[in-house]
Amino acid sequence: MAGISLQLQKMVKNKSITSLGKAYGYAALLSSGPWVSSIIAILIIGFFSASQSDTQTSTVSYQLIITYAFAFASSIMLTGLIQLPFTRYIADKIYEKREDLVLPSYIGALVVTTILGLLWIVPLAFYVFEDVSTLYIIIVIYIFITMTWIWLANIIASSLKFYKEIFYAYLFIYAIMVGFSYFYGGNAVSLLNIFLVGNLLLFSILSSFIIFSYPSDKLISFDFFNFKNFYWFLAFSGFFYSLAVWVDKFIFWYHPLTGTSVLGKLNSSVVYDIPIFLAYLTIVPGIAVFFFRLEAYFSQKYDLFFDAVKNGGRLKTITGYKNDMMGVIRQSIREVLYIQTIIAIIIYIYTPDIFEFLNIPQLYTTLFHIDMVGAQLQLGFMSVLALLYYLDKRRATMWLSLLFLVLNFSFTLLSIYLGPQFFGYGYAISLLIVFTISLWVINKTLQDIEYETFLLR
Repeated sequence: MAGISLQLQKMVKNKSITSLGKAYGYAALLSSGPWVSSIIAILIIGFFSASQSDTQTSTVSYQLIITYAFAFASSIMLTGLIQLPFTRYIADKIYEKREDLVLPSYIGALVVTTILGLLWIVPLAFYVFEDVSTLYIIIVIYIFITMTWIWLANIIASSLKFYKEIFYAYLFIYAIMVGFSYFYGGNAVSLLNIFLVGNLLLFSILSSFIIFSYPSDKLISFDFFNFKNFYWFLAFSGFFYSLAVWVDKFIFWYHPLTGTSVLGKLNSSVVYDIPIFLAYLTIVPGIAVFFFRLEAYFSQKYDLFFDAVKNGGRLKTITGYKNDMMGVIRQSIREVLYIQTIIAIIIYIYTPDIFEFLNIPQLYTTLFHIDMVGAQLQLGFMSVLALLYYLDKRRATMWLSLLFLVLNFSFTLLSIYLGPQFFGYGYAISLLIVFTISLWVINKTLQDIEYETFLLR
């Protein structure tokens, strides 16, 4: 953490607009670069495929399978349950000076997720793709498992602060995938094979960061899966949040009024998919701002506060550090909301021009604006959750994530029955409610932080 923090702080040392712009740009690359580069690459591959084929079947099938791979790997499969507990477990081992357990625990987690993932995905794949060739199904299974590995490797590499290395790895691999897709991606099977091989290489690179940074004489360890010491609140928090992020998409995909069967039993939603996808891209500036504030300032104040507590600092000193933390949090949330509001206004004004340039029907405009507001609120909610994780409020994050899941499911379903004019409101209103509640929770947590810290010592 210190390396990233110092680098960002050096960039803004002279407080000029140029240095501030560089710092936020660097933060944007580190925080959003990997997923933005992968999304852009997949879109470019789809464009190449569509231009080289008489029909769009290959392109649609390819992008649909990749979308489901991301959805299942991040939420419904085992990775949704273990992503946060495993990150906490690795952090604990590093804090305990037991770095030799990082690599064997990582390999153990890969083995467990692979076995359980295969038990789950193999029968599902044969059920979903009952009219497709066995070779096609096997490729799809490999892609789902590989994405699970990537998700786990990305989580650990990110938690170990390999932000720059992760960005360059994604950029390099996806650039290669774009090149191969242009020359050899003549059909859906070829595109999927290129995607599979590319992501296997990406997984190898991400794993190498962990292997070379934390070598060990032990090959594998399953201590993380100790039922008694497992971080259950973190597990359910991660699972509920990941599922909540996707639940509105699944409802639109499979509701008879909005979903369309595309490949086997995989559905998509012509109405919902494009607006929500574009809405997520609008929050990249806000993610950069929050990442910058979290890494450059909040982490520093956080360490000062708890070092003072551990080392017997004076109450006045501890209270001062707490007030500094509160100030950074307020400023971070305020800046995120300011930046995203400005971005939203600009995009709102120029939406017709943007849609015309991207050849997107203007019919999507209203739903896009609603989803954009929802995405801004989701960014705010994510920011508060990140701060609560920092402060070890596991129970609170679990209940907030569960509330988000229940509200998004219920309101999205209700919006479909109310009619097209209400599409997107379920997602946006659910986040407005849960974000408002999360602000109250983080404020109360900070007000009581000295009491709780000393009580739990």
